[in-house]
Amino acid sequence: MAVPLLQTSTVSVHGAICFSCMNPRSQVWELRSSSSRAFPCRTRPGHFGCMKAYGPNSSSVASLAKISVRAHLEASEGPLKSNDTKFQQQHQLHDFIIPKFMPPFSHKRNPLEEEANRAAQQWYHHYFSSTIIPETFYKIKNASCQTIPTCVHPTAELSRLEWAFEFYLFLFVIDDVVECKTRTSSLEDLEEFFSELMVLMISSFPEDQIFKENLTKYFDDEIDHKLIKDFAEKVNARAMQYSKTDFVEHKVDAICAAFSNLLSRATSKMPKEWNLRFAQIMQRSMLSQFLEARNLFHKKSPSISTYMSQRSEFGYMDIALAIIDYVDDVFLPNTIYYNSPMQKLLQGTANVACWHNDIYSFQKESANEEKYNLVIIIGKEMGSSYNQAAELVNQMVLNELEAIHRAIIDLRVLSQNNNEITTSQKIAIEQYILGCTSFISSTHEFHIQSPRFLV
Repeated sequence: MAVPLLQTSTVSVHGAICFSCMNPRSQVWELRSSSSRAFPCRTRPGHFGCMKAYGPNSSSVASLAKISVRAHLEASEGPLKSNDTKFQQQHQLHDFIIPKFMPPFSHKRNPLEEEANRAAQQWYHHYFSSTIIPETFYKIKNASCQTIPTCVHPTAELSRLEWAFEFYLFLFVIDDVVECKTRTSSLEDLEEFFSELMVLMISSFPEDQIFKENLTKYFDDEIDHKLIKDFAEKVNARAMQYSKTDFVEHKVDAICAAFSNLLSRATSKMPKEWNLRFAQIMQRSMLSQFLEARNLFHKKSPSISTYMSQRSEFGYMDIALAIIDYVDDVFLPNTIYYNSPMQKLLQGTANVACWHNDIYSFQKESANEEKYNLVIIIGKEMGSSYNQAAELVNQMVLNELEAIHRAIIDLRVLSQNNNEITTSQKIAIEQYILGCTSFISSTHEFHIQSPRFLV
């Protein structure tokens, strides 16, 4: 499923292999030639370049997505004729080909992996063995998810690596429980699940108004206005009645109790600025998954632009990168964390992992009639075959790697030239570069090895 890159001179990126010193665009075209199967030779430079001229939080990225996708399809073999599309799409559910890809970064494994994994499994068993259906419990337990934290945090001390393992297990629990509830429960049950999590967030940071404001301003869909308004009012009212001891004493759902445990252990050792940032990113991710689950419940199909603007958040990629400070015992202030090159690095890393995940999960999600998958959305909306759509997504990944390369260069220039950046902050920047590049290579390894994507 993977082929090696062409031989090039390489430079070190703090323990990882980065692009060569040659022109970045030339390097990426080499990557395309070795990695893309269906239509690399007909791709013209610039069709995706427009997307990279904007910051990761710009709405222009989402609005240009559909234009870029269509331009790329027309530059290749073009969309299928309408009368051929449905037949070929159905056929490719069983004859899907994963595009060849090898990430241009290496990673190392933390030598404390086995010890941390044993402790994390005990933690997982304590909270979930009697509360999650056996099939889901063992599915998560055997998901091989330790591959990612042990590679993203290769130098973390044992207690914090254990926390990272437990946090990833927690994210897998949320993802699988929501998937199960979406298929078998009511919308009210789904709302109740996320309501408990929102109550925990707000009651843990009662002085911060952003958590309350996010509940309403995050959703602007007029059709769902009443649902969201009622949801926000319910959460805020319940948050006034709860205290942190309610979660510690397991008076709530096991998932909330487990998250409270993780939250308190991390925030007790980190600056307030990080605590609020971490919680706010976590809240946005949870709200995004609530939106995705609600749309799945109503069988709503997202557009390409809508999906791409929300994917990294409801996939929990943003929060998986935001824990680098705590797990690796560093700290980036908001002035650097929300700086443009850092955000481009973080968003690019999340995009690569998310889009690559969509390729590997395509067959399973198609079999489950799920619609929130970039390969599925492009195939349906642009009238292409699914194999052609997957090749396009793979090409998008390669373009994003080029943007990541530039962001790393910009970050290092910023670190060297800004006298206000302290030595400890420079170390933190390098830790983020290492974490992001390792995240790309380790998620690729996870996608290849994990049984989660088997049909």
